[in-house]
Amino acid sequence: MHPTRIFKTADELLNAWKDYKQHLDDEARKWAKVQYVGKDGIRVEDYPPMPYDLSGFVSWYYNKYNRSIHHYFEQTSIYEEEFWGIVTHIKNERDASIKTGTLLGFYNASMGNRIVGLKEQSETELKGTLNIPNIPDIGNRQ
Repeated sequence: MHPTRIFKTADELLNAWKDYKQHLDDEARKWAKVQYVGKDGIRVEDYPPMPYDLSGFVSWYYNKYNRSIHHYFEQTSIYEEEFWGIVTHIKNERDASIKTGTLLGFYNASMGNRIVGLKEQSETELKGTLNIPNIPDIGNRQ
């Protein structure tokens, strides 16, 4: 086994991802939207959906275990073949979560697109001509 290896199996990586998602559910409490509803003004807290994010996952894992796992998500990883199925699953789940949250209006569309790697393209074509008037040569004046 490689000395820098953190996860022995792909299932261990998947379990860490599940722990991260649970952490996000707990984290949503910090962002509660408080409303007072009904004639008695009953206090109700609404917790927003938290987007799944690979950078957040890597940071959360480092903060919790003091170990960096970014290399599992890089195409040059020495673990690429063994973990690629789980890494693909994690990336797809992240993308689906952000796309759904964006479509339902929970997340900003522009930011959601950037996070999942989509980019808005607009094309501008400029056409112009250069019109240089015919100025007589000053040095050849008579």
